[in-house]
Amino acid sequence: MSDRVQAWLIPLRIARRDLLDLWRAKMLLFAFLLMPILLMSMFGYMFPPTPQANQFTQSVPTAYPNLPVAIVLTDSGQQAYDVATSFIQISESRSLFIVSEAPNFNAARDELVRGELSGIVVFPEGFSDSLKGGQQALVQVTVDQTNPQIASVVSGEITTVFSMISSDMAMQNVEQMMHNSATVNPEFVLEPISTNGEPLIAGNSSSFQFLAPGFMALTVVFGALSGVGFAISREREQGTMDGLLVSPIPATSVIAGKILSQTVRGMIQGFLILGLAMAVFGVRIYGNPIIMVVVMLLGVASFVGVGIILTSIAPEQETAQMLVILLQFPMMFLSGIIFPISQLPIWMQAIGKAMPLYYAADALRKVIILNVGFDVIAGDLVILVVYSIFTMLAAVPVFKRAMTR
Repeated sequence: MSDRVQAWLIPLRIARRDLLDLWRAKMLLFAFLLMPILLMSMFGYMFPPTPQANQFTQSVPTAYPNLPVAIVLTDSGQQAYDVATSFIQISESRSLFIVSEAPNFNAARDELVRGELSGIVVFPEGFSDSLKGGQQALVQVTVDQTNPQIASVVSGEITTVFSMISSDMAMQNVEQMMHNSATVNPEFVLEPISTNGEPLIAGNSSSFQFLAPGFMALTVVFGALSGVGFAISREREQGTMDGLLVSPIPATSVIAGKILSQTVRGMIQGFLILGLAMAVFGVRIYGNPIIMVVVMLLGVASFVGVGIILTSIAPEQETAQMLVILLQFPMMFLSGIIFPISQLPIWMQAIGKAMPLYYAADALRKVIILNVGFDVIAGDLVILVVYSIFTMLAAVPVFKRAMTR
């Protein structure tokens, strides 16, 4: 065989050998095949076709069905009651909202902050008197601004429902005008009911205000997950890990040192993101910085053990990297940081809520934006603590066993 043919065959033989190595590395092959399947499944559900609502044809389709919304009847008049009843009937018949009634705005706001509601509809004092007096009545709408995507949908759908109710009332007003020569307020005739947004957070805020906390949590926990994993796998391949393990240094001290290093790096990155968001994008911190640090530290702690476990069970650095990436990508999109997970199937929502990043981002968002205390985010913190304890308890023996193979 000529030298030229041999030169052409060499790349093919190298490629064949590498592909056979991939076939033999079953863990790497599994992660390699699973990654595109997961990505396409997530994005297919996250970007469904979004039909447009039309109040004139009574059409209000939604990608987020049955979101929880509370009604606050501050006005006790019959007109307010009738309009609220119509709102409930339209919302629930079209599977837009599950509507409950709150005793007052503060109680409803507390539920909204805890994540139990997606919006609040308030019928203010004087609503019924305005309708009876031929004046436009105002409805106050407050949504959860910590989730901009859902907030926009909820606000738009509530406005559409009230536009439908208002259109029906406008038709009645026109009929009355035809039989009554008295002067009527044109605004009342055309739109008897109008909605007004009442912000959950006082003052003007940039849209990045609501994304920055999620990116902080994402950076901190991903740094802990990949940093520890890559550091250990790199030292294993270089042989320096063997030197550490044969020394008098306990294995737990090696793990602790790696954890401390990656924690410091993750916290630095997180605060760099926050500083940049404040300086350039106008993000404001409303919460207690100490609570922020606690949340970030627990976020790191909940992922460090996972990184150690993945690295310990992987036979080589490439597999460890693929396993970490396999976990990172779904977590980024299923934890409600960039896209809301409400439109996903229930089983995918369950996967997202089983990941500690979901709770770290939720707690950090509530602290920075809503200025909540430990009592409001206690549920998130408990879950992060449980994750941290169990993953670290599992990581130490797995690491020791892997290092002695």
